[in-house]
Amino acid sequence: MVEQFKTWCNKPYFLIDNTSIKLTMVLGVGLFTYLFLFIFQPYGIERIVKTNHFLIAGYGALVSVSLFISYFVLPKLFPFYFSVKSWTVQKEALFLLISFIIISSSNYFYHTIYVAQYLPNFSFLRFVSVVFSIGVFPVFFIIFMIERYLYRKHNIPTQKIIETIRKERKELIEIPSDNLKEAPLVLDIDSIIYAQSNNNYTTIFFIENKKKKKELIRITLKKVAIILEKYPQFVRCHRSYLVNKDEIFKVEGNARSLQVYLKQTDDILPVSRSFPKEQLL
Repeated sequence: MVEQFKTWCNKPYFLIDNTSIKLTMVLGVGLFTYLFLFIFQPYGIERIVKTNHFLIAGYGALVSVSLFISYFVLPKLFPFYFSVKSWTVQKEALFLLISFIIISSSNYFYHTIYVAQYLPNFSFLRFVSVVFSIGVFPVFFIIFMIERYLYRKHNIPTQKIIETIRKERKELIEIPSDNLKEAPLVLDIDSIIYAQSNNNYTTIFFIENKKKKKELIRITLKKVAIILEKYPQFVRCHRSYLVNKDEIFKVEGNARSLQVYLKQTDDILPVSRSFPKEQLL
């Protein structure tokens, strides 16, 4: 169960990087927040409506500002983290959590300074639960609608969209040598087929100009695995091998002897008995 959950968390997920879609999210959720509070007036909001209904607009505006920070500012500050190729379910969940914290914190300070005098006192945790109860529905509804839109537009599953984006966008990875006199190996991440351990050295097999090539570099396979761990398509299938799952053609064998067949080479890789076959598919 735990392994299945980890596998699910590391599955590729579609990162929304279209400006118009992100702006729709930013403005849509803020507008929904304002309309919801103005129409339904939960948690004593009717007192604010009677006094100064423009104060409610502040909540919606701050929701939009907070989402703008999440969707536009954070990717600029941390571009390597917000990579289309390495975006996973786990990263999406963490991103939504951070966005929720930003929204809750900004609205709590606004509430404390401008609105608290009209309403009963709220602790921060109580306020967070209120924000969650209001905001969870528009966020997930808009995410659902956007994914449906992307599905209809491309008429292919989200996973296929991710694979298409990976092919269109090259992302270089640098693998340094333990020998400081040697230059690091710089490769397009999608060109790597697999890596093989040779004691304190590792042989990297990759595609260049449609031909399979290899490069021996002084670095352990363990260190290579750490460098590539942010890319969910790479898995350690054997103590001596690390493979790009996107390059796997088929996996055959029994529980005692599994073997991996690759698309762009005749090389056959062994699979450790303890390694779950499902993680290669």
